[in-house]
Amino acid sequence: MLTNLLLAIAFIVLVVGALITIDSTTQLMNNVVKNILRWTHRSKVLTEYILRAYMRYRKAINKPLIHNSPSS
Repeated sequence: MLTNLLLAIAFIVLVVGALITIDSTTQLMNNVVKNILRWTHRSKVLTEYILRAYMRYRKAINKPLIHNSPSS
């Protein structure tokens, strides 16, 4: 009977420890996922900014420097 009591207490301690570990791991993974999403969002914004700047550059270099207007 004493053995069952000690085994039950050990099992309860093991389960409580596992729950605490799972909670800590879940919080850690949550933070990691948030940081990854934040980084990828910044990367997306930066990529979009670079792409728009490149498009403005291409538009600017394709413009003629002197407008050729037909003179009569």
